Amino acid sequence: MMPFYFLPKASRLPVTLSLAASLSVLALSRPAAAQSAAAPGQFALKVSGYGNASGAATGSQPDAGGGGLGEAEVELTPQYRTASGTVLAIRGVANVQGVTSDPNSAYRASIPEVSLFAIGDFGRIEIGERAGFPQSLVGFTPSEIAFTTPGFGPESGARLDPNGGLPTSFLPRGLASRINSLTYLGYAARFYNDASPKIIYLTPRTRSGFYGAISYTPSTVRPTGFTLADGNSVRSGDLEGAISPPRSHDVVQAALVWNHRTEALDLSIGGTYSHANIDASIIPNSQRRSSDSISGGLSATIRDTWSLGISATYDGLSRSPDPISGVRPATRPFGVVASADYVGGPWTVGGYYQHATADSQTLVPAKDSVDIGEFGVSYLLDRNHDLLGQGFHTDVKLFASVYLYRFASDATDTDRIRQSGQVFLTGARFSFY
Repeated sequence: MMPFYFLPKASRLPVTLSLAASLSVLALSRPAAAQSAAAPGQFALKVSGYGNASGAATGSQPDAGGGGLGEAEVELTPQYRTASGTVLAIRGVANVQGVTSDPNSAYRASIPEVSLFAIGDFGRIEIGERAGFPQSLVGFTPSEIAFTTPGFGPESGARLDPNGGLPTSFLPRGLASRINSLTYLGYAARFYNDASPKIIYLTPRTRSGFYGAISYTPSTVRPTGFTLADGNSVRSGDLEGAISPPRSHDVVQAALVWNHRTEALDLSIGGTYSHANIDASIIPNSQRRSSDSISGGLSATIRDTWSLGISATYDGLSRSPDPISGVRPATRPFGVVASADYVGGPWTVGGYYQHATADSQTLVPAKDSVDIGEFGVSYLLDRNHDLLGQGFHTDVKLFASVYLYRFASDATDTDRIRQSGQVFLTGARFSFY
């Protein structure tokens, strides 16, 4: 992450800050009207972006930080196409996040991803700071392989899908960090969203529908996580927060996907694997020195109406200490997610269920587990997809969801914590490309 400013405010800052930023993005993008690919021997500039705004109310957590969250992002991709058809490009992303809650507010601007890539008959090669895999692998995912992404929420930024971080942004920081550290389980392999410098290779798709990817990261140099809704004034609550993940070295991620398409069915089956050597010196009582995470799933879209998905993640191959503080065996991290969506005209209705369990990343490890159910609906306002004109495709979406969670933490037979509640969330999204 390369932040170029961060300014806390003592007074209330409207979420419309991010929406105003998105309008500025649109003004800047209009001269770059042509969104068609570059012709052989010519340069072209592709522009895309989005603006998200959401508000939430929470239940069963008296110290939860309900409020509003806004985010805007623009992606610029200047590219050159050679006479042979190979595309050479630079990709840069600028992001601004705004948060409002009592008593303080803040905003932050950053450049979260910068990379160089080439696309041709050989596939795609990319070098730079970005998440694990290009979004072209499966669905409309934010640069990872995922088979259970709900269709009713934002497609990028803080999201409503598992490990998306939007509902937990309105929970106390301690509880939110413990839930967020679990929810990649069942959704994707570990390190899928780490945006440290890396090299990525994506193969071409074979005639039979197979394609794959591999990436290598020398060292994770940026923390993962999401903006919390209360900014600098986030209440930690009565639960100890998770320690930031330690630095990892020699991170390798690999993926293999099979896709089959007919007029009635779009079927994808795939798996991902990640390995890393972990520097666990900053976490007391931890003996973990390596991480091996495997995830797999299946998604099916039937007649462009029903979308069904199921996926699981298992981190039990990772090398862990035999006992935890001499009391109990280490928990083998595991998670599963199942989702279903129905699309009817401009409406999308759906939801997912997730269960995940692992040892907490705290000074005294405990066995954490979470059960999550989320149900949501969205309505696509922009049926013509032409609000900007000049070659841009636009979408305007309204969405709402209810997020139900039940968190449990067991340090010993007598030291147990149980917390549950709801997050009611509404929002709007504008996107263009």
